[in-house]
Amino acid sequence: MTHTPLADEIESWLLDQALDDPDILQLFGDLCLRLHAIGLPLERAALSWPTLHPLFQAEQIYWRLGEEAQLFQFRHDAERSKDFEKSPFKHILVHRLDRLRRRLEGPDKHLDFPVLLDLNQDGFTDYLLTATRFRVAEVDGYRGGDSGLMASWATRRPGGFSDGDLEALSRVQKVFAVACHAAIQKRVMVNLADAYLGATAATRALKGDVRRGDGERIRAVVWHSDLRGSTRLSNEMAPEAYLDLLKTYYDCTAQPVIEEGGEILEFIGDAVLAIFPIRGDTGGPEAVRAAVRAMEKALDLREAWIEAAPEDARQRMNFSIAMSVGEVMFGNIGVPTRLTFSAIGTAVNKVARLDEISKSLGRMVLVTREVAQVEPDRWTSLGPQPLRDFDRDVELFTRACARDAVLPITAAAS
Repeated sequence: MTHTPLADEIESWLLDQALDDPDILQLFGDLCLRLHAIGLPLERAALSWPTLHPLFQAEQIYWRLGEEAQLFQFRHDAERSKDFEKSPFKHILVHRLDRLRRRLEGPDKHLDFPVLLDLNQDGFTDYLLTATRFRVAEVDGYRGGDSGLMASWATRRPGGFSDGDLEALSRVQKVFAVACHAAIQKRVMVNLADAYLGATAATRALKGDVRRGDGERIRAVVWHSDLRGSTRLSNEMAPEAYLDLLKTYYDCTAQPVIEEGGEILEFIGDAVLAIFPIRGDTGGPEAVRAAVRAMEKALDLREAWIEAAPEDARQRMNFSIAMSVGEVMFGNIGVPTRLTFSAIGTAVNKVARLDEISKSLGRMVLVTREVAQVEPDRWTSLGPQPLRDFDRDVELFTRACARDAVLPITAAAS
């Protein structure tokens, strides 16, 4: 049976999709349904490709007839999957094959991979794996082979795929790869923009706010954290050990900010500058509560690290957290050929000065009245304090709970 006329329609549809900024999850699910609708006995399919992402090295979509397509992501720090190492995907990569077919029933049955045994037991009769090689950003040597797009197709129909089925799948695969290439590159661009700019700044940059000076005035809770004694520690510790400490410090401070909806603006050496935008006329208290939750998470993570650390290393994880509320200019600063999204304004300057004075006050957390008044029972006033470059003293607050907010003397002195 030939599927040529209907396959032509699918190819035309795929080309239209390639020009229309497709979502790859939706695209693959729709393709599988269309293939089934023209008579291909498709009941299971999978799509896999490498990616550039701070957390993930590869992405994969699974589809089964009667179910929605699902996206899975595989982390860089995960051990190599035993399933992948013994899979047809690894085999086709390493041996640079364009396709691999395995009959799962009858005298020509060939079950040389564990997944094929599972498919056979699940009633599948035929399996086809196709590969289209193209560069995904700059991903080379992906898991031992060339990068690109791999798709598997399986059926339960007695006798398996017909010659017409295989011809249609081979034709559609190439055009589908063109559409996927555009979709994958878009995902890579968005992922990298999110990682290096933050979600809000990335969205604005990708929508066209790319000129120096593009930006807006917003109200926000401004967050600043700083690792104490970092110069001394970097001199005393081996570079690798100090980098490990920095990673833990950022896990303690920056990750909670992201989890609570904040935006990391800059990593300034060992300092973290972030904002929690105030949205709407009544968004101030919610933004403050989110910032305070991030602060509490940061201190919880610090305590957990200290409990597990050797006694002589426990004072290394000392950091300050400062928060204030105010209007900031959030937008592009720099030179026309090298820009960054950041925030400037009095509130930003204030948290930097709070960080300075936290050393002399011996306090880990300092906030302004605008932060403290949202949940006053959490805070104790330290009275008006002089801040460098500010004409008037500013009333500062520290945490009132039993968990001590005072830095050890050695760390505060440094």
